Amino acid sequence: MEAFLHALASVMIILLLTATGYLCGAKGWIKAEGKAFISRFLLSLAVPCMCIYGLRSNLTREMVADSLRMLAVPFLCNAVSFLLSWALARLLRVSARRRGVFMVMCSLSNAMFIGYTMCVELFGSECVPYVMLYYLANTCFTQTLAMWLIRRSAAEEKMDWRQTLRFLRSPTVLGVFAGFLIVLLDISIPSFLMSYLRYMSNVVSPLALLLTGYIIYEIGLAQLRPDHTMAAMLAFRFLFSPALYVLCCALFGIQGLARNTFIVESAMPVVSQTVVAAAQYGADERFAAEGAALSTLASFLVIPVLMVFL
Repeated sequence: MEAFLHALASVMIILLLTATGYLCGAKGWIKAEGKAFISRFLLSLAVPCMCIYGLRSNLTREMVADSLRMLAVPFLCNAVSFLLSWALARLLRVSARRRGVFMVMCSLSNAMFIGYTMCVELFGSECVPYVMLYYLANTCFTQTLAMWLIRRSAAEEKMDWRQTLRFLRSPTVLGVFAGFLIVLLDISIPSFLMSYLRYMSNVVSPLALLLTGYIIYEIGLAQLRPDHTMAAMLAFRFLFSPALYVLCCALFGIQGLARNTFIVESAMPVVSQTVVAAAQYGADERFAAEGAALSTLASFLVIPVLMVFL
């Protein structure tokens, strides 16, 4: 009961911040230009700073030595999720224009904007290294297989493998790599620079949740009408995915905070880039947007219940 109440309190904080973003959209205080700025600011500057600060503050060389075993869990789980979501899409006869979007929504979670905030609220800053490990694996699949699947859904385009390597140049991934390198080489960061990184880290969660609320406002609550395909996606995202991580963590001997962080991250909403990619490549943008909004709202109900079993 104590875990449930703590999770409920954490979810309420996140829900209030998300509702604030929704209200700002309804009042016209956040518009399309503001959304573009917040998204670019977070992904290009604030999140990389958070990665470096979080890893340098919470990670040790000993933990880095154990990282390969931990990284195997999200990589394996993501691969299995894509295979099973493909089988589920065929079983449900999901249309070609939706199939890639459906698979991505089932398999990948919003590890940073919502997942990071949720985990820090639930477990404290000590969980940040494990969030980064999960995020690294999640990003690899997002920028490669996920983008290809969505493009295939839209226009049956051939895979351009050169474009799939662009994720290595993204500021967020570079921030993760830089943080690991700093820890591995035991590089000392000047105190004034660490203070700057800390302040930048502190703005990530509130801005990300404001952005999430605005995106829900953009979609419109009245437009959310889930069908059987969406229901299957939500069941996959919030039931099967955490169960898969429980199994894989047991197989690899991952316990304690790392295990709990991975499981909570696996039960996060649809990764936000799904909507952007669907719109850009011409897949079913509305289907992707509904999945993002419904999964975000559902996560507020799922997480308190999930914490009871951790």
